[in-house]
Amino acid sequence: MDEPDVVPNKLNTNINYKVILGIISAVLIFHIFVNYASAPDDADVIISVFSFLNPLAVSIASFIVAVKYIDAGIYRKAYLILGFAYLMIFLGEITYLVYDLFLGIEPYPSIADVFFFLQYPLTLGYLLLNIRFFTSFNNKYKAWVVLFPMFILLSYGVAALEELDFEFDFFYGMLFVSGASVLLSFAILGVTIFRNGLLGKAWMILVMGILSLTIGDVWYYYLELVGEFDLIHPVNLFWYAGYWIIIYALYKHKKII
Repeated sequence: MDEPDVVPNKLNTNINYKVILGIISAVLIFHIFVNYASAPDDADVIISVFSFLNPLAVSIASFIVAVKYIDAGIYRKAYLILGFAYLMIFLGEITYLVYDLFLGIEPYPSIADVFFFLQYPLTLGYLLLNIRFFTSFNNKYKAWVVLFPMFILLSYGVAALEELDFEFDFFYGMLFVSGASVLLSFAILGVTIFRNGLLGKAWMILVMGILSLTIGDVWYYYLELVGEFDLIHPVNLFWYAGYWIIIYALYKHKKII
């Protein structure tokens, strides 16, 4: 693996947990507003707009941090990858919106899923670049990243077989849950590694945002399985909170570079 030209010192930066609490509170207020204080059609439009603006904001913030890391090869590469990961989500949300609101076509499954799936290898690439640079994969870590996704897949598979047989929807869902469960395992691993390590608290908060998004993804695929997903479902809370926690972490990165 290439060594970075510059390796930052430990990032001793304080995280303002009032900001995190504010993000969670704002997400809850927004969810209550679109569910109870707006017309159903207006709610769909508002949620759709937020659904593509949020990952776009994360993508732009990631590219800005990558530019700030211009002299540190591994960090620049990591944040470029992260920026493209959320750009894929943005493109997926736009495609989903076109199918659902403009064409009146069921957006699951659709071309949007190609973009949504690409986020997993890209975000995983970001995590691996950081994790591998600052720690080695011992047997405990290896067991975790193998056994935890297997547990998620087994749980999903059992639930899926209660709803449908071995058919397209079953294997299609398993494909996406596989990507989400692997990413989820590495996100949890990243939180434990970055919590007190060289990467500092800003990295830990960023990975917690990724964790929130991935929990939302796993929940979403189960909801699609049982036909209970809609645009005002509480699963959106995990996505909204995850995006803005990541943006806050990227802001902290930019300030301390």
